[in-house]
Amino acid sequence: MKHKARRIPLFIGAILLVLFAKPNLPGILIGIILILIGEGIRIWAAGHLQKNEVLTVSGPYSYVKNPLYIGTILITTGFCIMADNIYLLAASTLMFCFHYIPYKKRVEGERLRKLFGKQFEDYDQKVPDYIPRIVPLFQGKSPLAIKEFHREQ
Repeated sequence: MKHKARRIPLFIGAILLVLFAKPNLPGILIGIILILIGEGIRIWAAGHLQKNEVLTVSGPYSYVKNPLYIGTILITTGFCIMADNIYLLAASTLMFCFHYIPYKKRVEGERLRKLFGKQFEDYDQKVPDYIPRIVPLFQGKSPLAIKEFHREQ
């Protein structure tokens, strides 16, 4: 039940976005581009993620610790720009930055430290949370795992 309660603000935000949308062509085009980039990042990240099995450091995780969140931020921003609603964009950004990020960093950080110990500590120190590294941490090739993507969805 706790997980469902956390989704209530998302549904309220989506309803408000639709009710107060004032779409225009440039905003729609920019929004679609951001949504496609965000979804592309999420697909790329989900294809590398092997949650709770191994510490994922390949693909986008070699540049940034939270590529799924970056994709989500871009998708949310894209929808707000499509709707031409600066107020919901500001509210969602503030909520994401000051509520969601600190909560997830604490919860996920603790979980990953328990699961992977020093390996996660090293990764945590070398890879930024949200602003990607210019050069990936690891140069090795790792193919996109379609089966992993489907399992995450």
